[in-house]
Amino acid sequence: RAVILEVGQPLVDEATVFDVYEGKQVGEGKKNLAFALRYRSAERTLTDTEVTEAHTRIVAEVSTRLGAALRS
Repeated sequence: RAVILEVGQPLVDEATVFDVYEGKQVGEGKKNLAFALRYRSAERTLTDTEVTEAHTRIVAEVSTRLGAALRS
């Protein structure tokens, strides 16, 4: 959560865990975390491109720093 909020600034307003799963499908000693992200600006409406770019940066940095993988 901290990495998401740090890397997502200034566009990510909130990051909330809404699901945690540990089981055979994700592997021994691993867990699946699902986050709801709220992107927002107090000054203007965000574009799809801005949000997509921020999301891509977040996924890359969480992967690099924490060894996480995005599951579809």
